[in-house]
This record gives sequence, C-alpha cells and structure tokens, in this order.
Amino acid sequence: MMAAMMSSCEKMVLSGSAESENQQEGNVVVRVSQFEQTPFDAKTRAEAGEYCSRLCFHVYGDDGVRVGYVNEKQEDEGFGTASFTLEKGHYFLVVVGHSAATNPSFSANEKVSISGKDLGDTFWCCEELEVGDEGVEKNLVLKRIVSLVRFLPLDECPANMDQLLFRYTGSRGTFSGLTGYGTTSAAQTADLSVSPDDRQFEFYMIPKAQKDTLSLKISSYAHDDAGRVVPLTDKTIDKVPVQRNCITICRGNLFDNESSSQSVFITVTIDGEWDEDIHLNY
Repeated sequence: MMAAMMSSCEKMVLSGSAESENQQEGNVVVRVSQFEQTPFDAKTRAEAGEYCSRLCFHVYGDDGVRVGYVNEKQEDEGFGTASFTLEKGHYFLVVVGHSAATNPSFSANEKVSISGKDLGDTFWCCEELEVGDEGVEKNLVLKRIVSLVRFLPLDECPANMDQLLFRYTGSRGTFSGLTGYGTTSAAQTADLSVSPDDRQFEFYMIPKAQKDTLSLKISSYAHDDAGRVVPLTDKTIDKVPVQRNCITICRGNLFDNESSSQSVFITVTIDGEWDEDIHLNY
C-alpha cells in the first residue's frame, strides 16, 4: 500500500497539483486508516471508500500558504493514500472526506468552504508534519465535523407543500482546517424540496463549537400552476442545540404558525462509538 520512502529528497514539489493524481513517491506518505465515526445511518466503524467518495489532502506551511495537495476520487488507484515531496520544515496537513459532486475550496490560512447545497456527511483531520532527514509516514483517523438537524413533525404537513426552508445565522459549510469548527456568522438557508407525505426533514451544518445553538426560522411553501411561490406556514424555534458528530432530533408541531422558545432537552446514549443524540421537544 505504500511506496518506499525517499528520505534523501529535499526538493520542493507541489505533489498532487492535478485532480486525481496520487503520486506514490515522496518523503511524506499519509494514509486514511480509519473513520472515528461512521455515517448517521450506521453504527460501525468504516474505512475510506465505504462512506466517502472523495478525499482532499492539502499541506500548508506555517505561514498559512498551501504548498501541495492531492484530491482523490473513490475510483482512483490507491484511494486513501497520498504522497508528497516536501523540503525540511514544519507543515500542517488538512484532510477532508466527503461525497459532494465537487471538492471544497481551500483558501489561504487553512480556510475550507463546502457549498451549502453540497454539504453532507463530512469528515476531517488536521495533522502536524515535521519533515527532516528521515521520511514521514502517518496513518490518519478522520472525525465527523457536521451536525445533522432532523425534524419529526407531530402535526400534518400542508396538503400542497413542496418546499421547506430552514434559515439561521451561523456557519454551514465553511470551517477552519486547523480545528474543524465553523468560522462564519452569516445568514444561512437550507432549501429542501419536499412532499406532503414526508414525515422527516433534515439538513447538515458545521457547528462553530463542540456545543452550539441555532435560532431557526422554518417556512413552508407551495408552487401554483403558474409557478408562483405561495407562502404557507412560518415557525421560529430558538436555542436548538447542535453538536458535531451528533443528530439533533426535534419533535413538535412544525406547521402551526406558532413560535417556540421553551425547550426540553433529553440526552440518550445510544452506542459507545457515537456521541450522544440530542432530543428536542418544542
């Protein structure tokens, strides 16, 4: 799974600067060996490829400038392993695992942005690399950095509803590559195409801290025969708890046009390999 280490090479090469290129010769080799948490519909640990179709390995210098990267797709040979040739020095390696149609944007100072419409189950790690005379080999464990907010309404959906919007101020798909936490406080919208027969509505977001809260405005709409948007219901729910690697399960009347600021929190441990679910009655 790994090529021989090239310990004597000190020449700077921007390894993996092309999409899907996976060079196997270098003085730094990193490998995704395990996912610390598995996707929200499973409770067993997983390896790269089972739940993640893309991996992005990006290396930054101490000045926050990217010096090399490898972006991989699941069908690429050696998926989960990347090689870099780096000069002696100190670096930060940022790895993001996801299944979006396109890769995130990686900016200076280790800032990562995933389009809100593409944000799904997302995994991450950040490792320091100290490159000297000897080669570097690292096995990586990726952690989930998203929260899944799930609504299970107790009332009936409007008969002609076909769109549901969740609005809040916070971070959705932009995060620090060094910490894995959200970094923006902007107006966010999760736009869902829905059916009146649906009994579950959910969206992903990246919390700004291990324990974060959202004030949500939930609006339902229909489209008439002429394509015009018809507002149906509005509801505001304050202080919805979110936490990375957790599902917040919200139960209550969602379409009654009444706001809720009173919440009852019940935490239930469901599995040793998971953080706790968060249950919210509103």
